[in-house]
Amino acid sequence: MAALRRYLSLGTLMFLLWGCGTTPPPDTQALIPKDQWQTLKTEQVELSIPPGYVGGNPGLDLEALQATLMAWGKGDDRTEWLGQNAEDLELLALREKDDNLESINVVQEERPENLSLEAYLNQQVEQLQATGITVTATQETNWGRLELTQGQLQQISYVYPGDVVFWVITYSSDRPTAEFLAGVDQSHQSFRVRPEPS
Repeated sequence: MAALRRYLSLGTLMFLLWGCGTTPPPDTQALIPKDQWQTLKTEQVELSIPPGYVGGNPGLDLEALQATLMAWGKGDDRTEWLGQNAEDLELLALREKDDNLESINVVQEERPENLSLEAYLNQQVEQLQATGITVTATQETNWGRLELTQGQLQQISYVYPGDVVFWVITYSSDRPTAEFLAGVDQSHQSFRVRPEPS
């Protein structure tokens, strides 16, 4: 687990699956999952998420996200970790399915000048393989994909290069199903960086 936690810079946020606390105020309402696809929007990005997920911008929706974890019996250290790191997450979505926790998160990483998408992916693969994690990388014209496997845990990250940042979307499940994988494929294709207000 320690090796996977070092992958935090790519946005995997393992606390959601295992735990790494602070709890929300008692009157905070848990978020209610929707039974259809929905589009989450923050000031900077938007992403469609599959049925059953709840989510938002942790910087603004922290207490509701924490209350949701508590209502699902997935709180403890996860809520504390989320409270300490909410400002680093652009978007977070959660789903409880068959007593398992699945997550989607979006973060941005600074992009050094002249660092290509290919070089970035290669750096991540080298770092992860050095810790014993199985990882495969693929690259398309406008994005890269990293797939990590350790035991039953699977994480799929899509990396979208911007001018000065890399946007990283990470989908995590400790028991991935065909439904989960189909949702990942459809969801990442909806990712969009929103234009700055004029």
